[in-house]
Amino acid sequence: MSSLDIRDFHSLDELRGNLFAYVQVYNQSLHSSLKGLSPQDRFFSEPDRIRRLSGEEIEHNFLLEITRRVSVDCVIVIDQIEYEVDCRFARQRIRLRYSPDLKDIFVVEADGTLTPIRFLNKTENALIKREKVHLCRGEE
Repeated sequence: MSSLDIRDFHSLDELRGNLFAYVQVYNQSLHSSLKGLSPQDRFFSEPDRIRRLSGEEIEHNFLLEITRRVSVDCVIVIDQIEYEVDCRFARQRIRLRYSPDLKDIFVVEADGTLTPIRFLNKTENALIKREKVHLCRGEE
């Protein structure tokens, strides 16, 4: 494949078809490093070692990841959209995992579990009681 000239292909579909044909032939040809087996035969020779994942596990394994600093009022911003996280994350840097369409966004907890977050509800967020920060305390 490294010796191919990309100019020989007139479309992406043509390149895909050529790559697919190459992979098919490669995976079905015998290899001395696999003791005379093809990669396909070797792969299927130990079915007990193949672990199937559920759809949910596959989705979680392919989430994107970013880090964000949580504001004092427990808000983070991703692509100019505000989201609300649990108050225990206030003023901390957190890891987030999310689907490419931003439909599902999770905080990665210390133990690796994923906790979903939600869009910011500005009305509810404004009503939360917070500890007041005094920048300067004069003599009382």
